[in-house]
Amino acid sequence: MKKDDEQMAKTIEQIRTHIDKARVAESLTTSEALERKRKVQAEINEIMRNRDLSDIGRASAIDKLKQQQGVEFLQDAYQLKQIYTAELRKAKDGADAIIYAKPRKPDPVKLERFEDELKALKTTLMLTNRADSAKQKVQDFIAKHVKSPDDRYLALKVREEFAQIAAPILETAGPDQAKVRAQLGDMFEGLERSTLSEEVQEAKQIFELADAMIARNSLFSGLVIESMTETLGREYAGFLNTPEVFFEDKEDLKPEDYVHPEDTPQAKAARALEERREQENREFAERWRSLNQRIEEFRRGGE
Repeated sequence: MKKDDEQMAKTIEQIRTHIDKARVAESLTTSEALERKRKVQAEINEIMRNRDLSDIGRASAIDKLKQQQGVEFLQDAYQLKQIYTAELRKAKDGADAIIYAKPRKPDPVKLERFEDELKALKTTLMLTNRADSAKQKVQDFIAKHVKSPDDRYLALKVREEFAQIAAPILETAGPDQAKVRAQLGDMFEGLERSTLSEEVQEAKQIFELADAMIARNSLFSGLVIESMTETLGREYAGFLNTPEVFFEDKEDLKPEDYVHPEDTPQAKAARALEERREQENREFAERWRSLNQRIEEFRRGGE
């Protein structure tokens, strides 16, 4: 496995961990609700056994208990949702960085040959008066230069030029233009699909999953909300999935906002240092590769 692949696999593992942590937070909602329900019921039973209280006194004590426990449970829900959302956003950010990472350039000689052949192809297409023949030339060019995810840089270069590639073919397609347009569209999309590594494909899946989990905005299930409505009342249970709304006008009761461990000043400083080191290593590797290329060209010239 190449070093770049190892780095990417590590990042994939990290974003999987963010999803796992979000799911742990989600799983805690049921156990937290059950524990709170038991605690409230136990205290209600204690109030009901208190012979020093009148019926009105008992009702008042139970109302105060539900108010206190309702606010406390919403504070827990607020913090749990912040952790859940923070982990999912980290997963999305990590996946996004992989999906849109710039592909590595091929060596200068390979790139120069590719660009020369691409220019020649575009000229040939302009001079070809048969759409089927022109289309075959494009297919042959792609098959030669785009064979695996390692060729993604070249594939994206072809996609950038595809409008110029397709135009002369469509002009000569005549009555088959709709059919040829669809075939060219498949070629265009194939350049993207055929050069997606397994890691990028997984990153796309993780991004979509995290995005859907955030959009769902239902950390607490309907059954849990129904159960806690019976225990605490709708005025509290109704905000379990939107505790931030409950605390909008209760700033003194709102818990402190959660700061993800990766977002602390210390973590950011350490990450910036690591990124500088990685950049320096990449620049050194590029200079070394370029030097070796020039040495090899010199040797071939000497022969």
